[in-house]
Amino acid sequence: MGVLVRRAGRRDLDAIHGLWQELRELETKAGAGEHLGIRAEELAREHRELILADPRTAILVAEEQGRVLGYAHAQIETNDPVYLPERYGVLVDLIVSEDRRREKIGTRLFEACREWLASRGLGELRLHVPLSASDAQRFFESFGSQQRRIESRLAL
Repeated sequence: MGVLVRRAGRRDLDAIHGLWQELRELETKAGAGEHLGIRAEELAREHRELILADPRTAILVAEEQGRVLGYAHAQIETNDPVYLPERYGVLVDLIVSEDRRREKIGTRLFEACREWLASRGLGELRLHVPLSASDAQRFFESFGSQQRRIESRLAL
């Protein structure tokens, strides 16, 4: 039967949330994890329910025999009016279950996000990859990703 990439639905939210937790753990191990609030998990679930219906957002899942193996979350953003392009895509999350990596599932999810964004007239996709995530950097570089800036954070 093979792996199917499709739009996510409400029935996929538990699996997506489990993969989201896995992604957060990987980022934390790499020293690149964001600081999460006390209610982060609850809020993340609620947020995903809302964005499933948002036409500016796509959550895609890779599924095989009823099991969600990975997901990608892409969304359309609007630039400040002085900058071009006016609208661009952002890859918010992309993860494949650890036991199914290196099977081109991430590639299929990424390509499906690119196709979804292009079908909406967008010509640019932006992503944020932690400097410590060298595997992710290599993955995106294989598609032609080029680092344009380094994000810095300063305590106030």
